[in-house]
Amino acid sequence: MSALPQAASIPAAPPEVREIWYTRCPVPTASGLAQHFRWVHAAFAREGIAVHSLRDSDDPAVRESHFTHSLPASFREGGNIPAIWARSGGQDTVVVGITWVDEEQLILVAPDSDIRTLADIRGRRLGIPKNTARVVDFPRAQDLHGLVTGVRLAGLQPEDVQIVDIAGHDFQQRRIGAAGPGSIHQATADALLAGTVDVIYAKGAAGAWLVQERGLRPLLDINAHPDPFVRVNTGTPRPVTVNRDLAEQRPDIVARYLATLLRAAHWARSHPDEVTAAVAAETGTTADNVRRGYGPGLHQHFDVLLSDQYVEGLRRQTAFLREWGFLQGDFDYDAWIAREPLALAHQIVAREGPALPSA
Repeated sequence: MSALPQAASIPAAPPEVREIWYTRCPVPTASGLAQHFRWVHAAFAREGIAVHSLRDSDDPAVRESHFTHSLPASFREGGNIPAIWARSGGQDTVVVGITWVDEEQLILVAPDSDIRTLADIRGRRLGIPKNTARVVDFPRAQDLHGLVTGVRLAGLQPEDVQIVDIAGHDFQQRRIGAAGPGSIHQATADALLAGTVDVIYAKGAAGAWLVQERGLRPLLDINAHPDPFVRVNTGTPRPVTVNRDLAEQRPDIVARYLATLLRAAHWARSHPDEVTAAVAAETGTTADNVRRGYGPGLHQHFDVLLSDQYVEGLRRQTAFLREWGFLQGDFDYDAWIAREPLALAHQIVAREGPALPSA
């Protein structure tokens, strides 16, 4: 009779997971599509796993995990600034996929401004929000990055302009839509129209709304630049992050989530009108603002990848945030990227097909 193996050599059973959480920003994401049509819920219902939305929770501590990623067994896809900030503070997450949905990134002036060309911003007042928040001030970071990009495209340096702080609010306790009166750009747009500042930044459907409804005049669309790395900001690219322990102990769950996103991206390519309607609902704006803010090819750009461009774009955003003092500490960027779950997700789709689960 062979001897029983030592207890230490017996592989531990994978931990049981009965529920997972997800969160996404009010912007175009594969996760947003998957939850809008409840495909992610259906995918895990087969496994007896409940799926919950952080954004729909009544508990402020749970909603704050959108920024801190403190909730176990949680997935996040959205603006990269909170994800990078949480990792820099020691939160042990991994990037298991990245999406890149280009969006209008506008340098805006008032309708009656005497600023006519980008070079005219020399010496002018550039407004950025300064919010009261316990977490990273992502609106400040994104607006600063956009304006610094505009300054450098004008052949200037940040010291050639005046940076003016505009008082904001405690944004993490609110469910702010990406566009319309509740937009995170409202304070800076008000300051621009009041003459307190001369130039601001806005992006996506919110920027389109400010042009359409408040008459702001675009001086530059950074998104028109051919170099994708010039277009890097909080929304380009957007990482899909998950707790490292879940990725290591239950790679099947992480791969199943990613497989649902891959299928959603495949579906989106042949359903442009449905995608526009879903994103309009996600962003709290109109279909016309979605088309302007994200372009007519939006439905073709939900692919979840870990391509060289996507990984390098996220690296460059991390470097910008470090340079401008938004991070809590340094971390090993390369070790943050976990490629195995996405490879497993592709195997699932290849084996089971691209059809989405019935909601």
